[in-house]
Amino acid sequence: MLLEALVLLGLVGWVDHVTSSEWSCFMPYAVPIVLVSWKTGRRLGFVFAFLCAATYCAADWQNNPFQTRGGYMLAVACWWFYFSVLVVAVAALKAKQELDRARIETLEHTEELERQILQTSEREQQRIGRDLHDSLGPHLAAIRYAATLLANDLRQHGRLEADKAEQISDLTGKAGILVRDLARGIFPVQTDGAGLSVALDELARTTSRLTGLTASFYENGDISLKNPDTGMHLYRIAQEAVNNAVKHGNARKITIALDQSADSLRLTVADDGKGMGLSHGGPRGMGLDSMRYRARVLGGQLKIDSQPGEGTIVSCEMPNRPLQPMTPTS
Repeated sequence: MLLEALVLLGLVGWVDHVTSSEWSCFMPYAVPIVLVSWKTGRRLGFVFAFLCAATYCAADWQNNPFQTRGGYMLAVACWWFYFSVLVVAVAALKAKQELDRARIETLEHTEELERQILQTSEREQQRIGRDLHDSLGPHLAAIRYAATLLANDLRQHGRLEADKAEQISDLTGKAGILVRDLARGIFPVQTDGAGLSVALDELARTTSRLTGLTASFYENGDISLKNPDTGMHLYRIAQEAVNNAVKHGNARKITIALDQSADSLRLTVADDGKGMGLSHGGPRGMGLDSMRYRARVLGGQLKIDSQPGEGTIVSCEMPNRPLQPMTPTS
């Protein structure tokens, strides 16, 4: 690079020497300065600024319009000053470009970390949901069956403990229902194809049964998702919005709606609660950040409309296109 810049400087100096002083060579002199400053930095850039000014001085020493040597040297000094300013400008531009590149890399790295954390969380929730459904559920069912047999046996022998055994059976049955609801909430059976609608409808039914408030699900359009990750992200957004309405909004009614058009898919969760603050702080900050991130992954946008005493509307609208699957990380 330095050799090419020196050759270019010599060529510019020769052209400056053989041409009339009426022709300015400021721009040609700037080319090697820009190249060296961009590739190597300020220090060598200032060196080339001085070399360019010296070359200009030597090239027009015998042929210049100035009447005194002092005036000519002042002009050369001005050229050196402008060349130095050019070095500073190029160095600043390069520093800004490097800073922008670093910021972009940091954002990409942050998004990659968020994606990996989200994948890990989803896999862990799936594992816990399967364990609850496949391990704890059958164990509770077996305990309930054994308690029922014990209650029948005690009743046949006229023992008063039969009622207590029956209570154990009933409580175990209720625990089994809670485990089933929890497992379905953590890991819905299916969220692709038409399964998302089924999962959201089950979410509304479970919320109504466990909390006593009115939760309903409405579907508009033929909802069909080819990628299960899309359905999982939408389900988690709806689940978090419902949890916020129950825990923080004191809502009495929650409506979950899923609308699909030719070019978009929209999920809406509305409640009639007391509304909520939209700051990132507080106990709901992480949940809101999770919903926003999932919306970005879907290529959509999360909107929250909330007024004190007027309830909250959480909506996520995304383009109706296939989503790149989430690949597991090693």
